[in-house]
Amino acid sequence: MIKNSQKPIFIIAALVLVSLSRLLPHLPNFTPIAAIALFGGAYLNNNRVAFLTTFAALFLSDLLVNTIHYNNYDVIGYFSEPYVLSVYLSFALTVFMGISLKSNITAKRIGLLSLSSSLIFWLVTNLACWPGNPLYSQDLSGLMACYIAAIPFLGNVVGDLFYNTILFGAAYIVFTSAPSKVKA
Repeated sequence: MIKNSQKPIFIIAALVLVSLSRLLPHLPNFTPIAAIALFGGAYLNNNRVAFLTTFAALFLSDLLVNTIHYNNYDVIGYFSEPYVLSVYLSFALTVFMGISLKSNITAKRIGLLSLSSSLIFWLVTNLACWPGNPLYSQDLSGLMACYIAAIPFLGNVVGDLFYNTILFGAAYIVFTSAPSKVKA
């Protein structure tokens, strides 16, 4: 078991390592950001640091992915898009969910909040893509068509569950294991 003084180091190291995975080739929407938000909210004692960590990971990876992978150097244009604000809002809500976990971290609650954060992300970001979008009529049927077209993007559920399992599972093992006794 690690010492209490080492817990923040482990938590930040785990968050940094997992956030770097967004830069690796991955399936669409199979990213660690929601897990970073939930885990950071649950384990970081300072809630401001939980938000800062989540937004820093998202901002830096957005910057790198958009400029390097997509060759889109219009950073200001990208960050001024309305849907980008919805992404950050969704992850802020996920940090709040993680904060609600602090007092009672269980596998059942982690799973439920992971699924909830995935669904909230999908609902909020797709709602933000609908207004003014010429692909959809600007009425209830257009909004429903937008959500139906976005069903394939619910793949974020698998990525969120995967990364939450990695982060919370590693924390459980590291924080609850007794030190091994080596015989001389």
